[in-house]
Amino acid sequence: MEEPLHPVVEPPTQPPVEYVGGLTDAPRPRAWPWVAFGAALVILVGAAVALWNPIRSLGRSAGATIAPYDLTLTSAIWSSNQKISGVPLSFSLTVHNQDQRVVHGLTLRFSRLDPGWRVLGATGAESAATISGTSIFFAGVIPPGGTETLSVSLVPTRAMDSEIDLTLTPRNGGSTAARVAVPDGRILTTLALGAKVREPTDADADARLTAIYEPQVPMSEVAVWQIHVANTGPIAIKAIRLRFPAIQSSFEFSYLSSQARVLPDGQTLEFPTALPPGGQTILLIGVLPRETGRFQIPVQVFLGEASEPMSAANGGPPLSIDLTVS
Repeated sequence: MEEPLHPVVEPPTQPPVEYVGGLTDAPRPRAWPWVAFGAALVILVGAAVALWNPIRSLGRSAGATIAPYDLTLTSAIWSSNQKISGVPLSFSLTVHNQDQRVVHGLTLRFSRLDPGWRVLGATGAESAATISGTSIFFAGVIPPGGTETLSVSLVPTRAMDSEIDLTLTPRNGGSTAARVAVPDGRILTTLALGAKVREPTDADADARLTAIYEPQVPMSEVAVWQIHVANTGPIAIKAIRLRFPAIQSSFEFSYLSSQARVLPDGQTLEFPTALPPGGQTILLIGVLPRETGRFQIPVQVFLGEASEPMSAANGGPPLSIDLTVS
């Protein structure tokens, strides 16, 4: 018996899969925040480098204001015990840094300075200082335990009894004076230097004299004596007198330097001059001998209007001329 035929049933057709939504690739991060951060970092580093010195200076200033520096004055001396009007001199201060901080230069400021004083210059241990009004800046760096010597040159323009007051302040233009320990144990912020200035006198003058001449000369021929004078004193020499107390009557002064003259005693020659300290000049004397023989002629020297002659180390006159006339 034959099987009945059954129709073949096809499976239902599935519709194609369609994409209706879901996850996509992750979005890429934006780059500009990182660029901005890097630029800001560069700017901050550059600003720190540019502002480091001002920031450090501000820190020093604040530190000096909160806690003044401690120094010790080990020496304070004048260049001369005699202070004469019109004669330059100087004072020197030697200071020791007792502080734990480095002193980056010192400003010396005059809080009292008589108008009769004129500041000429100033130097530190290694270089010249900078003068600005009543302030002088010494640029030398003083480490803890270090020492610096400050020298100031001045000239008094008149006689006076004055006191010079000054302060020492770390840094250029600092405002807080250092505390300075002085030899008697006190701690000061203002130092005082006494100075009594007097008028110059002729006794202050000094000179070095050298006679240059031919030791042997013929009679009746003019012999020329050259007297070299160097002003070694602190004041100017306005006149020089040479006196020949033992000159023989057979010697005659035949000529002299310009404007010089023989005084009425016949033994003294006067030479007007304007010889500043350190200056030099030559006095010319022409002598005509009228007698033969060997002569030793001492020369007394008077400077300015001095009434007493200069003396050599042995107490005698500073010059002597030994002459042989043939």
